[in-house]
Amino acid sequence: MKKWFAVTIIALVSTLSHAADGWVAGELKEASAQLDQRQFAQAFEICHNLLLIHRAAPLSRNAADEARFLLGAAGRRIKAGNPKLFSEEFLARAKRLNFVQAGCAWMPAEAKAQLSADAASKLEKSTEVKVCSQCKGACVMDCPNCQDGKAKCIACNGTGRATGGGTFARVTCPVCSGKGKSECTFCRGCGYVACPKCEGTGLSK
Repeated sequence: MKKWFAVTIIALVSTLSHAADGWVAGELKEASAQLDQRQFAQAFEICHNLLLIHRAAPLSRNAADEARFLLGAAGRRIKAGNPKLFSEEFLARAKRLNFVQAGCAWMPAEAKAQLSADAASKLEKSTEVKVCSQCKGACVMDCPNCQDGKAKCIACNGTGRATGGGTFARVTCPVCSGKGKSECTFCRGCGYVACPKCEGTGLSK
């Protein structure tokens, strides 16, 4: 099966402590696998859960960025319902993994035990937060940098021709193959991004 997304999981350093790195990386790998299998709703919920946790207890920058990208990639195929609620399938998986509830998010009991008092309080209060006014709880939005994952090619400035003078200027741009557009570097070609206002949580700050 053709891989939909090539995801490189970089070593994570989280404020949840090094002990939490394994399960965060595992969740990102699972979300990537679900995307490969076109199980977009499951991938979306896994990443949404991580971003809810990130809101109170920041993940590493690499992990948070990857979660937002995967959320956007899955989000273009679905629309989130109530961002505070998870599907029965997600909850069943969480229970199989022995995750426990922390406010409106789910995580391993040992990770929850490592939360600071402030982070735990933020997660608990998140159950009372209203829906984001910008994305209306969808958690994702159209990428502002492109149209359907394609943006003006930065190599040829949209001309379709290689830069330079003389004969070279008549050569087809090797980056966009003369189309004048190439894969958007902002959303990595998926066309959707995590809502910048709520950072993919679907909740107001």
